[in-house]
Amino acid sequence: MESFSMEKLFNQISESLFANLNSNEQLNLNFSGEDTLFIRFNKSKVRQSTAVKQMALSLTLKTDRKETEMTFPLSEGPLNKDAEAGALSCLDLLRERLGTLDQLPFFVAMENNGQSHSVHKGALMTFDEYLDVITSESTAVDLAGILVSGNLAKGNANSLGQQHWFESASFCFDYSLYTEKEKAVKASYSGTKFNREAFGANLNEAKENLKIMSIPNRVLPPGKYKCYLAPAAVNEILGIFNHGGPSYSGLKRGNSPLQKIENEGIQLSEMFTLSEDFSLGLHPSFNNEGEVAASHMPIFNKGILENLLTSSRSAVEFNAVSNQSNESEGLRSAVINTGELGKADILKTLDNGIYISNLHYLNWSDVTKGRITGMTRFACFLVENGKVIAPIKDLRFDETIFNIWGNNLLAVTDFAETEVSTNTYFSRSAGGTKCPGLLVDNFSFTL
Repeated sequence: MESFSMEKLFNQISESLFANLNSNEQLNLNFSGEDTLFIRFNKSKVRQSTAVKQMALSLTLKTDRKETEMTFPLSEGPLNKDAEAGALSCLDLLRERLGTLDQLPFFVAMENNGQSHSVHKGALMTFDEYLDVITSESTAVDLAGILVSGNLAKGNANSLGQQHWFESASFCFDYSLYTEKEKAVKASYSGTKFNREAFGANLNEAKENLKIMSIPNRVLPPGKYKCYLAPAAVNEILGIFNHGGPSYSGLKRGNSPLQKIENEGIQLSEMFTLSEDFSLGLHPSFNNEGEVAASHMPIFNKGILENLLTSSRSAVEFNAVSNQSNESEGLRSAVINTGELGKADILKTLDNGIYISNLHYLNWSDVTKGRITGMTRFACFLVENGKVIAPIKDLRFDETIFNIWGNNLLAVTDFAETEVSTNTYFSRSAGGTKCPGLLVDNFSFTL
């Protein structure tokens, strides 16, 4: 299934559907397609390999301040009468549904948001090439993980003439290394260009951490510790923040973690800048309405809240100005700016504290106060006098984003790691993040 054939199929079905609309109807279309290789490893050997090729089309029909949506799968190959008939059948079903619906109080009228075409080719490997690299580099360790690699395509068009197309090639190798006593180190390597040397360095770092895991765990009492949060741990914090944090409607409804910023004028650290940045090439800048967002938009700029994500529906509801967010008002391509802390200086600067490689089970413990709870995970180490002493037994933390990204932020690394979305429910998700490491003081552990 070539990417060009997906675009051609989308264009042909679009033309057919638009030609069959009634004069009072408007139709918005969203296409998604993927050609993805999945390889599962266990004991450093391939245990399962499969290729997923799938496409789907979503139709949203609007008329008389009403709208309804339906999604159906498309078969591989050129347009045929069955595919066209299936699309037209869906259109008829949508018309029937509209007759049973009430008008929407916050209806978003359809517009022509222009045209765009964006292709990010990347540099991926074949199955045999991945097999050669990964198995040769991991012969001496017990590795388990999954590699996801391939092309994604997204398209949007509407009956007013709007048309957008996006393609991206990316990969993510999410893996763990295990000791004989089944203590684990988790790592990942992802991006748009698979580089053997870069992967080797990533794996070697995980191997070095695995050696430390053979030392008995230190049990630390609850309290406040100076901590280094590796990029993977920062990504987990960013992930929970993305559930409502950047949302304009969430703030207006009073269930935002940024209420204190709105009500008390609090600022974060000048070292902290968070942006929506589509230059990562992992997500289209257009949303399901075909509205094109700015290629770069700061959320926090040097600690100051500059923008919240505002969808067109929220703009109608709250009499605001949309910045072409998606309907969930979440970050689609998030980047935290780097700082000045070099990799070689992390342990020396941490001095005495905890090196946190990963976090998991994150959730809001008090969303209106920006308070997050979660657990340390896998390779987290006690550091004394700038040297790693031993792994630690898992701890539960309870902290606020105002401390982590604000008052207690001591330093930001001069490097960042790209994390491609690992969400593969039903289909592979677009999107990703780019996060540096953070040095944070007085990080609070409660259990």
